[in-house]
Amino acid sequence: MNLHQQIDIIWILICSIFVLFMQAGFCCLESGLSRSKNSIHVAIKNIVDVSLVGVLFWIFGFGLMFGTTTGGLIGTSHFPFMTQESNVFLSAFFLFQLMLCATAATIASGASAERMRFTAYLILAVVLGGVIYPVFGHWVWTSHFAGKAPGWLEMLGFRDFSGSTVVHSIGAWAALASIMIIGPRNGRFEQEQTARKFKGHNLTLATTGVFILWIGWFGFNGGSEFGFTAHVPQILINTFLASAFGAITLLVWQFYQRKQIEIENILNGLLAALVASSASCDVVSPISAVVIGIVAAIVMEASSWLLERCRLDDTIGVIPVHGFAGVWGTLAVALFIPAEMLTRTRFEQFCVQLLGCTICFIWCFSFCWVTLRVVSKFMRLRVTSEEEEMGLNMAEHGATTEMYDLLNSMEQHIQGDSTPIEDLDEYSDVGLIARQYNRVTQVRDQALSQLQDRTDKLEQARSELEVQAAHLRQASLDAEAASRAKSEFLANMSHEIRTPMTAVLGYTDVLLEESWGRPSSIKLIEVIQRNGNYLLDLINDILDLSKIESGSLTIETIPFSLMEKLQEIQALMNVRAELQEIDFTLTFAGKVPVEIQSDPTRLKQILINLIGNAIKFTPDGGSVSVETSCLNAEAHEPILQFKIKDTGIGMTADQVAGLYQPFVQADSSTTRKFGGTGLGLAISKRLAEMLGGDLTCESTPDVGTTFTLQIRIGDAESLKFHADPQAALVAASQKTSLPAQQPVQTSVRQCRVLLAEDGEDNQRLISMLLKKEGAEVQLAENGEIAVHHALDAQEQGNPFDVILMDMSMPVLDGYGATRKLRAEGCTLPIIALTAHAMSGDREKCMAAGCTDYATKPVKREKLRQLIETYQQTAPVGTDQD
Repeated sequence: MNLHQQIDIIWILICSIFVLFMQAGFCCLESGLSRSKNSIHVAIKNIVDVSLVGVLFWIFGFGLMFGTTTGGLIGTSHFPFMTQESNVFLSAFFLFQLMLCATAATIASGASAERMRFTAYLILAVVLGGVIYPVFGHWVWTSHFAGKAPGWLEMLGFRDFSGSTVVHSIGAWAALASIMIIGPRNGRFEQEQTARKFKGHNLTLATTGVFILWIGWFGFNGGSEFGFTAHVPQILINTFLASAFGAITLLVWQFYQRKQIEIENILNGLLAALVASSASCDVVSPISAVVIGIVAAIVMEASSWLLERCRLDDTIGVIPVHGFAGVWGTLAVALFIPAEMLTRTRFEQFCVQLLGCTICFIWCFSFCWVTLRVVSKFMRLRVTSEEEEMGLNMAEHGATTEMYDLLNSMEQHIQGDSTPIEDLDEYSDVGLIARQYNRVTQVRDQALSQLQDRTDKLEQARSELEVQAAHLRQASLDAEAASRAKSEFLANMSHEIRTPMTAVLGYTDVLLEESWGRPSSIKLIEVIQRNGNYLLDLINDILDLSKIESGSLTIETIPFSLMEKLQEIQALMNVRAELQEIDFTLTFAGKVPVEIQSDPTRLKQILINLIGNAIKFTPDGGSVSVETSCLNAEAHEPILQFKIKDTGIGMTADQVAGLYQPFVQADSSTTRKFGGTGLGLAISKRLAEMLGGDLTCESTPDVGTTFTLQIRIGDAESLKFHADPQAALVAASQKTSLPAQQPVQTSVRQCRVLLAEDGEDNQRLISMLLKKEGAEVQLAENGEIAVHHALDAQEQGNPFDVILMDMSMPVLDGYGATRKLRAEGCTLPIIALTAHAMSGDREKCMAAGCTDYATKPVKREKLRQLIETYQQTAPVGTDQD
C-alpha cells in the first residue's frame, strides 16, 4: 500500500468521525428547539437510533446497498459485512457509509418530536435505515463500491454527490409520512387562520448544535470524494460558501420582512444551504455554490410557510431543510454542472434529476406511510394528551430532572401540600431556586395567617357596612324621591304660575291699548305688567337653574357672527341705559374673530344678565362698558373674553365670595332696594363653565365692579379676524337695522282656529286676541270636544287652519287628543300651547304628534306669528274665501 492510498484511507476515517460527530449536532439542535420536558427523550432517541441502525446496516443494510446487484435493483451479497485485512480501503468505505445511514435515520426524528412514542420511532428508524435507505442507495451509489455495476437510476445518469436526496430527502419524506399520520402537537393549530409557535427551551444549545453540524458537514461532503484528492479543498470551499450565504439570505429577509431577527430561521437557512450543496459541491464553481445556497434558503422559508398553511407540524423544520432544499440541490446539478461533464443536454439531465427526486419521494413516503398505518393497528404511534402535557422525559422514560421535581413540588403546593422542598441539591441552580421558593412559601404562610385574621375582622366590618349600606340605600331612595318631588313641584309650580300669568299679562296688554290718553291708568297697568314680568322671569330662572343642576340643559355649538350678536345685545341694553342716563359702550382690545363656535342663545343670556346687573346697580349718570378681546388667538383653543365694568355701588370681598349661590345677593337691603331673585349670577356662572370657560368678579365698594367672562370659541385654524372691530360693529348695526314693522296684514284674517283650552280666562283672552287679528275662533273645553269639532269640520269640507292645544285638560288631555287626531288621519298643524316648560316637555309634545310647541304666557305678537306661520301649511282644499 503506497503513501497516497494510506492518506486516502486516513481521510475517509477522519471524515467518518466527523459524520458521527454530526449526531451530537443533531442531538443539540433537536433538544434545543424542543421544550425542556422532552430533552432527555431526544437524547435517548439519538443514541439508540445510531446504535440500532448501525447494527442493522452491518448485518444486511450494506449488502442491500453495495452487494452484487440484481438488475440494478438490490444487492445480494455481503450479509453481514466482514472486514478484510487485505482491503483496508473497503473497511473505511463501509464505516463511512454506515455513518451516512445513521444520519438519514436521525434526520427523521426531529419532525415528530414531542409527541411520537419511543417504540414507534424505533420502528420507523429500523424501516428507514434497514430497508428504505439501502435500497434507494443501491439505485444511485452502487458503483462507488469497487467499481461494481451501477444501479438503475445511476445508469440513467442521476447524480447526487454526497446525498442531498439519498440521505437528506429520504429522512425528510419519512418524517413527512410520520407527522401526517400522528398529527400536530396539542395547541399548535388551535385557531383557524393563525398557528401558535412553540419556542425551543435552549436556543443557545440549538445554535451550538448547528455549529457542530457545520463542522461535521465538511467530513460529510469531503469524505464523499473517497480520498484526499485535489478536489477536496474546492468541495470544502463550496460547502462553506453555500451555507454562509444561506444564513445571510435569511438574515436579510427577516430584517426586511419583520424588522426583527429570529435565530431559528437563520439556523435552518444555513442547514438548508448545506443540504442543497451536497449534491454538486464536487463539480460547481464557488459562484454557483453561492447561488445554490441563496435559493436553498428561500426554498426552505417558502416550504415552511406551505407546511404551516397545510397545518402540518414539523417541530424543528426537518422537511423544509432536508426535503425541499434537498430536492432543489439535486435539481441544481443539471443547472450548474460544467458543460464538459454532461453526457446529455441540460434539459435531459434536469429530467433525470427530477425523476430521481420523484422516485425517492414515492419510495420513501409510501413505504413509511404503509408501515406506520399497519403498525398503528397494533400499537399507539402517539403519546396521549396527558403524556404530551407531562412531557416525554417522564411519560416515556420516567426520567426526571431537578426542574421537573421542583415544578412537581410546586404543583403539590397548589393542591394544598405546604411541605418544604428539601430533596434537591442546594448548590445547583434549581436548588437555589427551591431554597428561595421555600422562603417565599414561609412568608406566604405567615401572610396567609395574617390575612385570615384580617379577613375575620373584615367580615365583621362587612356586616357593619351592610347595615350602613342598607341605610345608604334607603337614603338614596329618599333622595331620589326628593328629587322626583322637586321636579314635580317645579313642573306644577311652572304650570300653576304660567297659566294665570297668561291672563294677567294678556289682559294687561289689552288694558294698555284701551287706556290711551289716561296716564294714571296707564301707570297702574304698567305696575301690574312689570310685576307680572318679574314673576315670569323668576319662574324662568328657577327652571333654568333646575335644568343645569340636573344635567338636562343642553349646549349647542354652532358658528355665528360675533358682531351681529353684540349689536343685538347693544340694541337691547341701550334702552335700559338711556332710562337711567347711563353711558353704555362696547369696546374692543386687539383683534376679534369674525365668527365663533359656541351657543349664541346662552352667550346672549349671560351677557344680558351681567350688563343688566351693571346698569341696575350703577347710579344715574354713571357708566357701563363691555370690552371684548381674544386671548391666545394663535393657540389650539383660543379664548374669547368679555370685561363688563361699571361705576356702581361695588361689593366687599365677603359679598363677592357668596355671589354665585342661588337666591343670594350682596345683602338683604340689595334685594329690597334694587329687586332681583339672586339667580341670575348663579345661572351665568354655571353657563359659562358649560361653554368651556368661567365667570369671575373683582369689586371695590363705592368704586365699581368688573365681571370677566371667558368662553371657548372653537379651533384657531378656522378663525378669521376683523381688521377694525369697532367699524365692524357699526356695519353690523346698519345691517340689522330694519324698517318699522308694517301693520298686521290680512294673512291671519279669515283664518279658522280651534282653541282647546279649559281655563275660562285664557279662553276669553286668547280668542279675543285672535279675533282682533281677524281670525275665526271655535272653543273646546277639553280634548274630547276638540277631537269632535276637528273631525266634524273635516268631514264637512271646512277644516280648521290651525289647532291651538292646551296639554292639561279634563276628560281627555292634549296629548291624548293629539294622538287621537293623528290616528284619524288629521294632518292639520297642532300647536301645543302649554304652561309646562320643564326639560323634556317639548319632546313629549312633539312625540304625541304636535307640530310646534309654545309656552304660556304667549304675547299677542308671538301668537300672531304662530298662526301666520302655520296657516300657510293648511291642507289643500281649505276654504280661505
